[in-house]
Amino acid sequence: MTSTPASHLKQQRELIDRLLAVIALATIVVAHFIGLSWAEEDVMPALQELLPDAQRFEAVSDNVFAGYRGAQIIGYVATGDAFGYGGTLEVAVAVDPQGKVDNFVVLEDRETPEYLLRVERDGFFDTLIGKSCQDAFRVGVDVDAITGATYTSEAIAKAVGKGCRQISTGGLGLSALNNSVKIKFGAPEITLILLYAAGYIGHRRGFKYTRLLRWITMIVGLVVLGFWFNRPLTIGHINQLLLGFWPDWHNNLYWYLLIGGILLVFTAENKNPYCEWFCPFGAAQECLGALGRAKVRSAEKFKDYLKWLQRGLAWLAIVLALIFRNPGISSYEVFSALFDQVGSTAQFALLGIVMMTSLFIRRPWCNYLCPLRPVTEFIQMARKWVISLWKIIVREIP
Repeated sequence: MTSTPASHLKQQRELIDRLLAVIALATIVVAHFIGLSWAEEDVMPALQELLPDAQRFEAVSDNVFAGYRGAQIIGYVATGDAFGYGGTLEVAVAVDPQGKVDNFVVLEDRETPEYLLRVERDGFFDTLIGKSCQDAFRVGVDVDAITGATYTSEAIAKAVGKGCRQISTGGLGLSALNNSVKIKFGAPEITLILLYAAGYIGHRRGFKYTRLLRWITMIVGLVVLGFWFNRPLTIGHINQLLLGFWPDWHNNLYWYLLIGGILLVFTAENKNPYCEWFCPFGAAQECLGALGRAKVRSAEKFKDYLKWLQRGLAWLAIVLALIFRNPGISSYEVFSALFDQVGSTAQFALLGIVMMTSLFIRRPWCNYLCPLRPVTEFIQMARKWVISLWKIIVREIP
């Protein structure tokens, strides 16, 4: 059976897509190693900033330094890290000889700048000064979070607490505080599981109310995951995983359920359970599209250019994040501008353009700008490639 010109052209395009995907993957691997080579950090400037009266420093244990003035210890400094909104956040904390927090500085962070600025501006740093190393440093227990920047304030408190505990055991010789972590499982995780279940039912053959159920899941995603919990999936979360910033599953079960569920459904059924069914920003666009009777408008003349622009932006966002080891440094998504009213002037302007365009064009962000779509397309391509290779291998086995 001879192939038609159309099928031959399709095969050529698939081959080009696979070749470019391999090249993109190779450059991402290279960017990862470049980022690692640039990651070395000198902690000495932080020691001198936190204890300016110290004449010398000595390492008293792993990661704990004592500051001396003459023969007298005037304080201790240690580093601590925790997982924030954008990835790992690291601080250097100074503790006086009585075990009280004297000062601390953020050494490295991957937070959205507006969140970190809000935390500092609202006086959160000051609430941690003077706390005892024997305190829990838990938001909601002995520390108050900053509204609109909960993840960032939690990360700072945990990082400072971790540094203090190291000083307690390594410098002050105190017994370690029992700081066992409980699994955080609540409304966000339950909502996510129910949305997955609804999507599974809606995709079954013979189910008569797929359209209605899809609208219900979209509204729930918009209101609950978007405005209430403010937990949409972003390219920053993908970058976190690529960088190896795997958060503690006890406190971040939601993200493991979200990303793990997407990968599981993709592997089993080759369907995207998130973007079309309960992505908060996708739902926002589709609601506006229903009001304006938006249509799928694809200018064939520019279709390929728009597709490769979207893929190029996603690739660039990942490569820059890996080189600078900051998951959110190249994120241009406008989710926080909509759901939390936090963002740059450019992000708010882009949000306005996308919202207005959504009245006439179905899901313009999803179809032409969203960096997550090329990631899901890559997963689909890889799945198809692996299956075809497996069939060839099985066919060759005698």
